[in-house]
Amino acid sequence: MTIQKNCFNYRYILLVLCFLSILPATALASPLKLSGPDSVVKEGYFTVSVSTTDAAELNRVTIEVASDSEFSENTKQFPALGDFKDISLTGFSNGSYYLRARAEDAKNQTYLSNTIEITVKHYPLWQALTLFFIGLIIFITLVATLLLLHRQWIHSKHQKHHD
Repeated sequence: MTIQKNCFNYRYILLVLCFLSILPATALASPLKLSGPDSVVKEGYFTVSVSTTDAAELNRVTIEVASDSEFSENTKQFPALGDFKDISLTGFSNGSYYLRARAEDAKNQTYLSNTIEITVKHYPLWQALTLFFIGLIIFITLVATLLLLHRQWIHSKHQKHHD
């Protein structure tokens, strides 16, 4: 029996395919889906929604926030308390943030949601101060008007008493 050394042996490919087919899947399809605002956030707070595509009961839902999409350094974690689907997050300064949800099922299997990017760009200071001073002027005008009308009412009541 002669062996050809240049001939490709397909038995090895078949063996590798069989081996790969019996390995457990390392990446489970996550039943979590995270959604948030589609546009630039101007206020520094926003609401994200966590939904499940599976009927599995998920425990300990946490929103993770990082400054990079790889989540190499988590900057904040927000645990969801109770059975809420919408979570309001606040305290963000200007910049881009990456968010994902993390949860566990009854068997302590960890699931990660999709990653969303949220950009925060606050209103400029001059715009905020302009609105503040407009509100201050309206407030002072309202208080002065009320004081003047009250004074006229007291004066007219006093005049009627003397006549």
